[in-house]
Amino acid sequence: MAPRQTILIAGATGSVGGAAALALSKGGARVVLLGRSARKLNAKADSMREALSDIGIDNPSGDIATLTVDFSDLESVRAAAEEALCRFPAIDRLVLSVGALVQNGPHVLPSGHEVMFATNVMGPFLFTQLLVERLQQSDGLVLHVIAPFCEKVDWDDLESIDHHRSMTAFNRTKTCNRVIAGELARRYTGKISSVAFDPTFVIDKSDPDLKKRWPTGFTGLAWRIMAALRAKSPAGAGEPIAKLMLSQRDRRSINGALFVLDQRANEADMAMNDEVLGARLWERLEVLTEAPSGRPSV
Repeated sequence: MAPRQTILIAGATGSVGGAAALALSKGGARVVLLGRSARKLNAKADSMREALSDIGIDNPSGDIATLTVDFSDLESVRAAAEEALCRFPAIDRLVLSVGALVQNGPHVLPSGHEVMFATNVMGPFLFTQLLVERLQQSDGLVLHVIAPFCEKVDWDDLESIDHHRSMTAFNRTKTCNRVIAGELARRYTGKISSVAFDPTFVIDKSDPDLKKRWPTGFTGLAWRIMAALRAKSPAGAGEPIAKLMLSQRDRRSINGALFVLDQRANEADMAMNDEVLGARLWERLEVLTEAPSGRPSV
């Protein structure tokens, strides 16, 4: 019997990340839930164990683990990466489902960085770079959860501080996730694989804090209409992630691909495949995060 895969899930207390964690556990993976709140992580782990028990799946001790990390704080990211390397001898997969949407910004952290850019882009980028050698040892796969919408990168205002609109700033961070997914795929070809995953429009209607997350104004109205007509449940995104992460034996064949739920996109994604944009953003993030150079080990 093949050993169980160890899969780290960043953003595991969110709707998509949490659904992916449960689906991966059902598929037999050892999952590590990453999030900012230890209380929420423990509650999520307990609810997953209960859900698995309800369907007759015995969850051995240690097959659902937690790791606390604040992706907006680079020191927290470094500490979490060090802990992960100490606790998990093998890291086979990494799901990056971090997507903070903060209204009425910009919100500038003491570090000088805007909170959405730090959380959604800088932290996950640094975390991946700190784990990349361990991922290479298992021919690893990194999945970047993106958003359906793209926003042009503004090099004069990369973090959306000077000219801030919440949805524009959020979509810009998720475009950066697309770009990083493509650049990671190019830089580590043959070492690890990197894909982008578009969950389309997911709403967890059971979320007690849902009203706090709605955008304001016309965008908020559009979201409400979308929620009524087109929104999918978290499981509708989590299950395709689990299938993609667990069933792909030849991961190199999907390196650099974009998936929309369980379908591989037929056309190349412009942001993912822009090599000039990818190299420029990567180099900027290496400076901002003081990450190790993004070059594969020989």
